[in-house]
Amino acid sequence: MAKSKKSAPIQPLVRPTEANVARLGLISIQERIPADFTRWKYEFEIDGQVGELSCFSAAEYGGVPHGLDGDIANALIDIFIEQGTPENATISTTGSQILARAGLHNNGHYHAALTESLARLRQATYTMTHAWRDHEQQRWTSGTFSYILAYEYTSSERLTLNGSTILNVTLANQIARSIRSKYVKPLDYAFLATLERPLTRALYRLLDAKRHDPRDLTRSINSYSVNLLEWANECKIVDLRTDKIRRTLEGAHQELKERGYLQDITYEGRGKNQTVTYSYAPTSEPLDEEARQLVDELVRERVTRPRAVKLVAEYGSPRIQARIKKFRALLASGYKPKNPSAVLIDVIQDDEGKYMDPLDLDTNTKPDPAEQQRRLQETAEAIERERSAAEEQMTLQDRADRAIRTIQLLFKTHLDTKQLTKLHSAFLAGELDPATVEKEVTKAVFEKRQGDVLQHLASLL
Repeated sequence: MAKSKKSAPIQPLVRPTEANVARLGLISIQERIPADFTRWKYEFEIDGQVGELSCFSAAEYGGVPHGLDGDIANALIDIFIEQGTPENATISTTGSQILARAGLHNNGHYHAALTESLARLRQATYTMTHAWRDHEQQRWTSGTFSYILAYEYTSSERLTLNGSTILNVTLANQIARSIRSKYVKPLDYAFLATLERPLTRALYRLLDAKRHDPRDLTRSINSYSVNLLEWANECKIVDLRTDKIRRTLEGAHQELKERGYLQDITYEGRGKNQTVTYSYAPTSEPLDEEARQLVDELVRERVTRPRAVKLVAEYGSPRIQARIKKFRALLASGYKPKNPSAVLIDVIQDDEGKYMDPLDLDTNTKPDPAEQQRRLQETAEAIERERSAAEEQMTLQDRADRAIRTIQLLFKTHLDTKQLTKLHSAFLAGELDPATVEKEVTKAVFEKRQGDVLQHLASLL
């Protein structure tokens, strides 16, 4: 996930979030939706009664809330809690603060995304029957609301917010009252910030909410099973064919499992009778002070907290300290890995001696330049082999998403959302190879041929 270039104040790693919003999944987990996906409705059973939740949002606002809207909505709740839950349910903030809290870049692309998200969250209307938990009265309630009741802003640009835009955003009364009544659950923002895709972040928030008993949030479960079609409705997935549902969830499943949040994902049954079971990874034992410091150090290197805790517990503090030193020596030698945190994890786990100390920091003698270069080359080749092997395991969706992220990074605002969406669709349809396009674009930029590449991409689209 892209991090904001402007550093935000350090926040506690685990902070509360409103539990109804998290549990109901008001925002589609899908990053992109058809223009005509303007409404959804689903029913569910709770406490022996039928609950119902629906949403409508006009096509002119981009359909129902989806994708990055979930990150923006979550950031607004986080800021609302941080500002002491104002009585008028209104927070005062800036565009850059919202983007930073959502973990997004403070640039033109995300300024436009923020503008669209706020409009969608204001216009979308939710109707619920026996679905919203009134924590004070200990009952399920019904009603209608918009996520954002109102917002106003000052901006130097007429139609698009920017980083310096000052906003006053008023949240729905239902959300504000629920937070004030302490109907909140913990959310690991440090872990959330490490997740690459909006879809994975949305699925994580929803699964983490399902881990808690809605009647007693202090109670949690170790696994969660649900009918696949029902789950697709809860996730607000557009295509309800079972193979499409599984394909939509595949990349997020893989990432949450690799990062240590899920222990396993299993499917049972066939067709419409399929169920999916999520087994949550067990919570770790308390760490001593030295181990906690090492976990924090790994997190600063972009290793996810669950994975960092697991590494420290499995390999012990002395090895972790030594391997962090080896990793930093590798970076100091001039090597610039594409995925530093993945390389660090591999350095820690390596038992074959494939990672050498490029600078020989533990010796008092200056290393021979030729030997240092040879070692660096060997290490770089080992890393490249690991990267190639990892790429072979990536799904087409993952490769397409990565190529789009690279193109967004290199071309900033030269390509609009519509063009990027068309390019992404071409990748998924097999019309273009994501890896080939990514390499060609990267090479062209370094050769200062951006104009040629933009023309070429336009012709492809």
